[in-house]
Amino acid sequence: MTRAGQSPRVEILASTLVTGGAERVIEALVSGLPARGLPARVLCLHEPGEVGAEIARRGAPVVSRIARSRRDPFACARLASLFARNRGAVLLSLDHHDAVFVGSVAARWAGLRHRFLAVHSTGLWGKRSSFSTSDRLVLGSYEGIVALAQAHADYLVRREGIEEGIIRIIPNGVDTERFHPGRSEEEREALRSALSIPASSFIVVMVAALRPEKNHGMLLDAAARIRARRDDFIFCMVGEGPEAEKLQRRSRDLSLGETIRFMGRRDDIPAILAAADASVLCSHPVVETFPLAVLEAMSCGLPVIASDVGAVREMIVDGEEGRIIAPGDVGALAEALVALADAPEAGRRMGIRGRDRVVRDFTVEGMVGRYAEMFGEALGR
Repeated sequence: MTRAGQSPRVEILASTLVTGGAERVIEALVSGLPARGLPARVLCLHEPGEVGAEIARRGAPVVSRIARSRRDPFACARLASLFARNRGAVLLSLDHHDAVFVGSVAARWAGLRHRFLAVHSTGLWGKRSSFSTSDRLVLGSYEGIVALAQAHADYLVRREGIEEGIIRIIPNGVDTERFHPGRSEEEREALRSALSIPASSFIVVMVAALRPEKNHGMLLDAAARIRARRDDFIFCMVGEGPEAEKLQRRSRDLSLGETIRFMGRRDDIPAILAAADASVLCSHPVVETFPLAVLEAMSCGLPVIASDVGAVREMIVDGEEGRIIAPGDVGALAEALVALADAPEAGRRMGIRGRDRVVRDFTVEGMVGRYAEMFGEALGR
């Protein structure tokens, strides 16, 4: 973390940092960059959010509530004042719309020469573009735009009109020490016991906020099809959100009973994944880019059944580390899960290959190192 008297070399700007994949990437950067000589500070235009508050509790510098309202006309001036005390820093803005615009204007006022934008979306739910009109007014002021995968970079060039030469591809990464498989069958059984899950059950986990775009209803429908054929499946939905009541009602309508477990927000996700047999991502198209939930499940040695969205094909080779199905194909999801339950050794081999892939290509250390390299080049190091 930043020591007393040590100026941040990287200013990280967001609207707020609620729980999500992009926000966990920021948490990793704030933790990992100082060891590479790049102390970082987090600036939140509004509330710090759960992740921002956690970053502050760990001792990293966090400044929040810079804007007094959504359209505060003085937010740029306040942010520029913060930047002006640290002109030698690099700005990394998240693609939160007010952060993109306010960050660009304030950085130019304050004389910050190096400005980067981290884009974590491939289109937005219910909208055609990742960028608002105000975003587009300032996109040209960013010297580098971070994409998460080749498919994501292609989207930014083809659909969003971003100049190919300024795009840097930096995939998300996960902490493979925190997210790891159960170290023995005994440990796995103990984890299941702690979660009150029968040892003989086939456990399917979906870790995602309960929002419409994540399409939890598809997993409920697949669970209903599977339950009509067998009774050894348990589906664990980890997360909270506005769809909770609707999904619980739908589960009751499908008479799924104890087959579905709504587990809410959890702090023991690595343990839940290590106790499971498979993980699912069944999001609608245009909402996923490089989902951390997939990497975390792979890191825990789980085969992943994922809809063909975002850059999933750059994470999973179909039939090797998991299965890729067409978005919305309930039958394919049900059949893929039953096939895994019927061939547990094949599923375990997929999980081993997935873990190996993450350790090789998608670690948090590798991700932080790539950001550090980009910032170092900008600072002339």
